[in-house]
Amino acid sequence: MNANPPIVLNPEGRLPGLIAVDHAGRSIPGELADLGLSEEWRATHHFCDLGVAELAHALAGRIDVPIVLCDVSRLVIDVNRWLEDPRSIPQVLEGTPIPANAMLDAAGCAARQEAVFWPYQSCLGDLWARQTERHAKPFFFALHSCTRVFEGFRRPWDCGTIWHDDQVLAHHLLGTLSDEADLVLGDNQPYSGLSGIYTVDRHTYGSGLPACGFEVANDLLETAESRDIWADRLSRALISTIEEGVAA
Repeated sequence: MNANPPIVLNPEGRLPGLIAVDHAGRSIPGELADLGLSEEWRATHHFCDLGVAELAHALAGRIDVPIVLCDVSRLVIDVNRWLEDPRSIPQVLEGTPIPANAMLDAAGCAARQEAVFWPYQSCLGDLWARQTERHAKPFFFALHSCTRVFEGFRRPWDCGTIWHDDQVLAHHLLGTLSDEADLVLGDNQPYSGLSGIYTVDRHTYGSGLPACGFEVANDLLETAESRDIWADRLSRALISTIEEGVAA
């Protein structure tokens, strides 16, 4: 399987931060065809975080930090999971088997790791090392979107942080966004990072540097106008971390 390098926006970004977008894409390496799934799955949040790639591109024009996007569907391999996690390469999708994944052997798993997982995480690692050399306290921000309704439950949160050993960045962002009175904010909601958040933990755990994941409800990212609103919000919030000394 050929390597699938990530997409990097603002590779020479001058500000002290890095944005990771783990689930940006729907692409599937050619030899895997459609994974054996019908076409309608591509339009769902199972294939990728809907709207997040477009949001990341909008952010790139507003905040000058490197932004790294994995353009390969998480159904090929989820770059935000430990490799030992059975969800790393999911075998079933809402009760529907994924044919190309269901009978995958160890060699097939290793090929996907080498083609997708490691190029993405290595790229993040290289850029993060450069940022930590250039800056005293850069931020690490992992951007996601999530479905509003999950397993029959309508999530009230418009956005939410995901954090593990560092609360500072997450709580600064929530404090900044709380000025927008129309938003329902979640702290470690709808997903908690307390049991681990792979990409953020891999690059920042125990470092003392400001780091968190962040979810935006994907029904708020359906149009270019709504994505621009969120790009404005998030860029203001992230830039404020630098202006107020959370990041430096």
